[in-house]
Amino acid sequence: MLAPTLGRLVAPSLVTAGAGLMAACSSSPTAPTVVPLFSPDRVLVAGRPQRIPFAIVSPDPSRGETDVALPPDGGEVGVVIRRDGVVVTETAVAGRVVDHDHVGEPDPDHQHANLFRYYPLRAELDQPGIFDLTLLIEDTETELAIQLFDPAEAELPLVGDPFPSIASPTVDQPAGVDRLCTRVVPCPFHAQSVDEVVGTGRPAAVLVATPAFCSTAYCGPVLDTLIDESGAHPDVEFIHIEVYANPDEVDGNYLDPRIRLAPAVADLRLGFEPSLFVVAGDGTLVDRIDNVFDRTELAEVLATV
Repeated sequence: MLAPTLGRLVAPSLVTAGAGLMAACSSSPTAPTVVPLFSPDRVLVAGRPQRIPFAIVSPDPSRGETDVALPPDGGEVGVVIRRDGVVVTETAVAGRVVDHDHVGEPDPDHQHANLFRYYPLRAELDQPGIFDLTLLIEDTETELAIQLFDPAEAELPLVGDPFPSIASPTVDQPAGVDRLCTRVVPCPFHAQSVDEVVGTGRPAAVLVATPAFCSTAYCGPVLDTLIDESGAHPDVEFIHIEVYANPDEVDGNYLDPRIRLAPAVADLRLGFEPSLFVVAGDGTLVDRIDNVFDRTELAEVLATV
């Protein structure tokens, strides 16, 4: 088992969605299935700007379903958000495609789930409760219910709050972990600790991720994406925090019951990964990108600080 509070969200959701697709009973287009790419565990909160990413799974003609054309790369889908049947807001969300290679990938047979696009919906909803998202694609409508919580119920850092001053592992101070970076070629983001950077006047991007436990095309490439984009933002301090404290102790077996969370991750109270925290120079958390991002979305977020 994985550490009790941590686990990938994307692959199980996709399997469930794919298994539940129903065959079409007419020649009308079959509505695509929408797959949430966010944790249901008190991550979405009311009264704060929220990022609500989702994926779209096309109908499967082999199951007798009538296919519907998804928007092209960068194309938009319409989203209507309702509460108790009343329209709260309407918007359009552009699709993103995550392309990547693994540097020095040791397993030539390593593959990711073929998940295509993701859609990073942005919304700010004033009150906690259940909301219905309706996606408008061609002549079909697909719904996804989401729950927003009171910010007081959330444990992880929220946008608009001071980012915690935590000690994260560095080359000089490993801070309770046996490996700083599980990327095949270790990344360069382990020179400074979070508490040495945050609030010092320079913006920071803090990524919590485990490259060695890469299991999907969504979450897998986030560290490589961050490395690729970092050179375009010389004023931003980049820090990578590994999720687990003892991968060497368990010989890289992330299902070993002896696996432990890194102290810095426990301090952040994260129940999932990966997650990128973008922090302003004054120490305020200005954005959090969970589970998946491409280089375009990353560049847009970093530009805000």
